[in-house]
Formats: sequence, structure tokens, C-alpha cells
Amino acid sequence: MTPELIVAVLSGAAGAFAGLSKALSNFNKRLESRFEAIERDLDSFQDRVIHDYVLKEDFLREMQAVHTKLDRILDHLLTVGKH
Repeated sequence: MTPELIVAVLSGAAGAFAGLSKALSNFNKRLESRFEAIERDLDSFQDRVIHDYVLKEDFLREMQAVHTKLDRILDHLLTVGKH
């Protein structure tokens, strides 16, 4: 093998490696960006679910309290009506 051929092969290999390295770097950046977007969406969804669940549970608790008060008023009216 001549020195020129060895230099040409090494030069081509270095060029191919640089191209492959750049492509892999771009892929990693796109992948990282995609995962960050998914993570943001998941965080947002989690915040909404927690907020909505707490509001729903608070509403149900308050409605149960209203029903309990109405039941006591009805019981009182029925008791007063018997006397």
C-alpha cells in the first residue's frame, strides 16, 4: 500500500466518522427536545388532574354537607309537625 492510499483511506474514514457523529448529535438533540416536550405535557396534565380532582372532591364534600343540613331541617319539620 502506498502512503497516498493510506492517507486517502484514513481521510475518507475520518470524513465518514464526522458525518456520522454529526447525524447522531442531531438525532440526540431532536430526541432530547421531544422528551422535554413530553415531560412538559405530562407535568401540565398532572397539575390539571390534581387541581380538577381536588375541586371535584371539595364540591362533593360540600354537597354532602348541604344534603345533611337539608335532612336535619326536614327531620325537624317532620318532628314539629307531629306535635
